[in-house]
Amino acid sequence: MNRQPTESATPAAPSATPVPGLRGMPDFTGNALRRRDRLQSRLTALLSGYGYQGLDTPLLEPTELFLRKSGGELASQLFSFTDPGSRAVSLRPEFTAPAMRHYLERADEIELPARWQYCGPVFRFDGAALASSRPSTGSGRADGQFTQIGGELLGSSSLLADVELLSLAVSALSESGLRGWTLRLADLDILNTLLDPLRLSERARAFVVQNVPHLRAGPSAIPPLMDDARRLHIIGRAADDDYLSRAVHGLDDAEARNVLLGVLRSNPLDQLGQRQPEEVVERLLRKIRRPDAEESLRLALETACQLAQVRGQPETVLAGASAALRKAGADTAATGRLERIIGMLPPPGQSPEASGDLVLDFGLVRGLAYYNGIIFEVSHPGWPAPLGGGGRYDGLARDLGGSRRLPALGFAYNLDALVELTANGPSDSGTHPGGVLVVAANAAANAAALTAAQQLRAQGETAEMEVTGRTIEESRAYAARRALARVAVVEADGKVTIHDA
Repeated sequence: MNRQPTESATPAAPSATPVPGLRGMPDFTGNALRRRDRLQSRLTALLSGYGYQGLDTPLLEPTELFLRKSGGELASQLFSFTDPGSRAVSLRPEFTAPAMRHYLERADEIELPARWQYCGPVFRFDGAALASSRPSTGSGRADGQFTQIGGELLGSSSLLADVELLSLAVSALSESGLRGWTLRLADLDILNTLLDPLRLSERARAFVVQNVPHLRAGPSAIPPLMDDARRLHIIGRAADDDYLSRAVHGLDDAEARNVLLGVLRSNPLDQLGQRQPEEVVERLLRKIRRPDAEESLRLALETACQLAQVRGQPETVLAGASAALRKAGADTAATGRLERIIGMLPPPGQSPEASGDLVLDFGLVRGLAYYNGIIFEVSHPGWPAPLGGGGRYDGLARDLGGSRRLPALGFAYNLDALVELTANGPSDSGTHPGGVLVVAANAAANAAALTAAQQLRAQGETAEMEVTGRTIEESRAYAARRALARVAVVEADGKVTIHDA
């Protein structure tokens, strides 16, 4: 057969320095892309089997959507900028807030409960990781772009909804074939029940909950947290605002806002800069309201610290949590509900293709501030960050502008991490059995070879054309590397000779 040169004998000098890809923004091709697509298809089918319908949201959303109730950790990871229309926008860092935004915009058209599934790229910036000299450990690290797959269930506060979501999350691990994972489960209702008798403000309660991970270190973590609380004016007094404090003393928030707004409007408004009077009033009101009593916050941190140490197998841990609630004189309904949920879950290692462990860990607090009930996180010793997780977020609808709370819960996994962790599983060449490399015997046979290849594809086979001028032996070696089973050499008259790869 005729060989045709594919490259110039004298390579041209490069015209410019190559532009490298951004760190944390991986390319996918070949087997890695095929493995990801196939696992995505299996997990999508799993979610569909539970009744979860597809939802695709834009890559760009208003930045405020992710700042309303996501917490400081996510806020620091946003890829944010001002678009040509002068709007503050961000690349999607997760799907839960966009899914709730979708519901709120179409609430009159959506029948509850609503079950949605999604899969797509999300973006989180990790300045420390991107600036470091360490090599990238894989495509799925959450320090740039990665693929997230998951589901959301809106409109049910039923115990069955919690069980469904947890069962689905475990089934997704089984479907991926992953072994050796750990699912850490907690319930923020238990912590909130312990804090209820202390009558903390919403701001102080949020401060305690978000610092539970620090409290896992033990009582030594409490003094620096108390210092942080003073610095943030959660405890102590704002001395420079005594006059305004006296002015609004004894008034509810609505009355206090009217008083402060009147004070501002009696002064020149150009002193406000570009801020609206209402915005300034909200900031002032937060600052001058009487801070929480120091001893109440200290007791709350001590209570949360004790609970944060509780970790282990469900039957043992639940008994300890119930005892702590009774000792504090709190309602034990939250532990009873969690016990019923766990009792209805299938054993986490029931599948022969996957095995893992379920532990209760009351030191678990996920990085997003909107969770309020059950929360869980999945980890694996072969991956440096959580594989994913989820939980209940009944207050997010109201935080995003809805007229009322809406019971809701969801979960998501880092699909790229699952693919990388299962890369050594069953072989997945990505080509159909019986794939063929079609080779034209010579230039006169090109048209016949193209026709033969199209006929093979119409029969459902993979038919790849040889386009670089390889000999038959070179073509057979190439076909073997590509996991194609055969080489079909086509003559000008349409005659086909088959060779094994």
